[in-house]
Amino acid sequence: MAERLSREELYDLVWSKTMGSLSTRFGVSNAVLKQTCQRAAIPMPGPSHWTKKAFGKETLQAALPARLPGMDNDVVVARPFDRYWFSKSKMKQLYPPPRTPPEFPEPIEAVRERIAKAIGEISVPHQIHLWHPAIDCWLKEHAKRRKKILAGVSSYSLDKPELDTPFEQRRLRILNSLFFAMQKMNGYPWISFREGRHIDIGFCSCIHHPSIHLTLDPKRQSNRRGRFAVAQSGSSETNLVLSIRCRSDFDADRMTWQDDNEGEIETRMTEIAIEVILTAEIQYREVMNERYQLTVQRRIEIEEKLRQRKIARERAEKKRLRKIERARISRLLRDAGAFQRANKIRKYVEAIRSSQACDGSSATDEFERWKQWALAQADRIDPALGGAFLKTMYDGDEVME
Repeated sequence: MAERLSREELYDLVWSKTMGSLSTRFGVSNAVLKQTCQRAAIPMPGPSHWTKKAFGKETLQAALPARLPGMDNDVVVARPFDRYWFSKSKMKQLYPPPRTPPEFPEPIEAVRERIAKAIGEISVPHQIHLWHPAIDCWLKEHAKRRKKILAGVSSYSLDKPELDTPFEQRRLRILNSLFFAMQKMNGYPWISFREGRHIDIGFCSCIHHPSIHLTLDPKRQSNRRGRFAVAQSGSSETNLVLSIRCRSDFDADRMTWQDDNEGEIETRMTEIAIEVILTAEIQYREVMNERYQLTVQRRIEIEEKLRQRKIARERAEKKRLRKIERARISRLLRDAGAFQRANKIRKYVEAIRSSQACDGSSATDEFERWKQWALAQADRIDPALGGAFLKTMYDGDEVME
């Protein structure tokens, strides 16, 4: 079962309980728990920590480092399978809406200085001895495509090798230096699509916001019709443009660097790396504020819906009570009419008896049977007998049920 905690909560648990007990609580292995702590930059006790503690020896507890730029302060402890297949409905339960505005005590300029100190000076060497895993995977895929073309196995246009030109080699060197700089701050870049024109950089534990989108392409040139077209990339002299895409509009650029009179992109790699990492932190803060505002708006909408439902329930209840009252009044009128009819029957029986007495007629057995039957009918419809008139107060409820 996946569980959501803050970095501070997980840090306190890791240093208060053993890995085995925490793994049992979260239902994960020690390796998964250790990997989760590493992604969230949470230090863990060494192997001898609990042994020293058991013998009463003094132990040192590593301090929780500051949250890395772009890193989420929320941590999800779950098995990889559970994390991948977690449905949206469960995600809503896992991440309850915040009730207070997000706070970021560290100013952006302080974050920028911390990033610059952490990554140091970034350069782009002419000879690459170690490729970043993301680029190395892409190069291996490219080698397979080249092999298919040379062997005549494939004539597919997308299998045509594209990384052999000086321009593409320069582009790979720039991306390699940038990717290794991102790795210092828990960034994990990847290249999507075969052409490699879409570059995404995510940061570990980034739950609440998407990754950063970059482009590194030739400079666009205007043609005769005033439209922009990408310049040919067959030469190493082609001017490059590196852009950070806006989160809300991938066609718009947030920041851009290009080859110009002041120098090539390679000379600005430190500045570019700092801004890319800083963009992750800015995006995280933007999304957290947006999420809070959406939560407030959603809460207002829910409260309004509840208010409307309450009004509808009160209106329906009033309507039900009016219907019950009408039913009671209708029964009351029916009982009053029945009472009058019962008295009329009794008066009629008494009048017949008096009429026969005046005429000197003696009562016969047939008259007595009729008299008993008539009085019995009067008693049957008379609501005053047996307290039947009291049922008027409850007949309306019975009608509604």
